[in-house]
Amino acid sequence: MLTFFRLIRWKNILVIAATMFAMKYAIIIPVYDYYGITPGLSDFGFIMLTLSSMFIMAGGNIINDYFDRKTDLINRPDEVLVGFKVSRRQAIFMHTAFTLLGVIGGFITAYIAGKFLIGLYFLLISFLIWAYSSNLKRKTLPGNLTLAFLTALIPLNVGITEYYALESSLSEWNIESIRAIKLAFQTIIGFSVFSFLFNLIRELIKDCHDFRGDYKTGIKSVPILIGRIKTNIVISIIAILSALSLAFVYEVYLKRLIFFQNEIYSRIYLYAFIILPVIYLSIRIIPGIQLSKYKHLDNFTKIIMILGLLFSIIFSFAIYGKI
Repeated sequence: MLTFFRLIRWKNILVIAATMFAMKYAIIIPVYDYYGITPGLSDFGFIMLTLSSMFIMAGGNIINDYFDRKTDLINRPDEVLVGFKVSRRQAIFMHTAFTLLGVIGGFITAYIAGKFLIGLYFLLISFLIWAYSSNLKRKTLPGNLTLAFLTALIPLNVGITEYYALESSLSEWNIESIRAIKLAFQTIIGFSVFSFLFNLIRELIKDCHDFRGDYKTGIKSVPILIGRIKTNIVISIIAILSALSLAFVYEVYLKRLIFFQNEIYSRIYLYAFIILPVIYLSIRIIPGIQLSKYKHLDNFTKIIMILGLLFSIIFSFAIYGKI
């Protein structure tokens, strides 16, 4: 059983669920409560949406380990499961089963939301995961960008499905409805962009750490093409731009919302617990190519991403403080 949980990377699966619950219950619900709007997607529909996403990502993690076996035997031999504790045939079967469950759940969600397109979206995600694991991962930037894009879709999927679930009542929308839907969707887009940027950073850091195995197995990662020192600089630039973007969005957009006027806690949290750690990351990444440094910064980036997700709770507190 422990092997199974390690294979599907249960911690990552729980983060996916936490992200989706945060978008629903810390962003959408508080905004809708403030404007007196009823969510379009039922609780059962949201549970199906979340389970479908978890199943597809679990299947994706399995097939990724399947195709990464040779590289992982060099980079992290003690962590390889496929071919040792799990046969290759079992891995393919579990990937297929989880993906099928995810797609079926996606079409059930589509039926509940009243939009067939949502089911096709889950088919597309399944295809992208397979393409990433089998081919795109071995290319310079497409692999990194595809994985970052897939991760960014997790919060965005909640917003898109909720929008489609409300679309049937479009004729009944008023100015308050439009404001609520627009604000919730724009906020979720912000979390999606944050997720994209920091997953891209983390993937580049992991590529630096896995340099030896990638080189021996023919994977053309960014560090192999331009070197780890230059990749460190690229990561630092992305991190600095991300920090500046976070500050800009808060000062120019969020601070002007009625929820954040005269509200100091959100600013303290943003600058002290998100922007400051990002600045540390941008500085610490530059010198050296030690494996221990990349391992440390990989874990540190995970912490930044979790802290970013927790900003959704700060967001909901700011709204409920105005009700």
